[in-house]
Amino acid sequence: MDDEQRSEEVIKDEEKRFSPIFFEIGGKMGKLEKGIHWVTSAIMVFICVVIIAGILVSFIRIPSYFEDLIKGQPGSLLALLEYAAEIIIAVELIYVIIAQNLESIVEILMIAFTRELIIRNWEMWEIMLGVAVIAGLFAVRKYLMHRKK
Repeated sequence: MDDEQRSEEVIKDEEKRFSPIFFEIGGKMGKLEKGIHWVTSAIMVFICVVIIAGILVSFIRIPSYFEDLIKGQPGSLLALLEYAAEIIIAVELIYVIIAQNLESIVEILMIAFTRELIIRNWEMWEIMLGVAVIAGLFAVRKYLMHRKK
């Protein structure tokens, strides 16, 4: 009985040491693993900085979308919505890179699917399929994801 309890404790300790989140450095890591962790973290930070710079530069075009909207050009509101959705997706992508959890991935998928449903000209069955996909993502988020309280 004691041997079984000890083996269960060893398994539980090993499960605690394993972490799917790459930013966490726990347990015993060698120099090579720490070096790889540092390099990949630096690359992710660099990519986030480049995306943020792209987002800030993209704000330059927003006044032209408002000007088209004020002039009453057809499709100007839809173009503004599409542009804003692309910026939101870029911001969410940064969040996914930094947070590295399943919930953030599901959120960005919901935003991307919603954007595609609004922006593109779809057939009715394609719209219904897209709505079903979004409903499925909501169900995954509600019933399959465990939130820490």
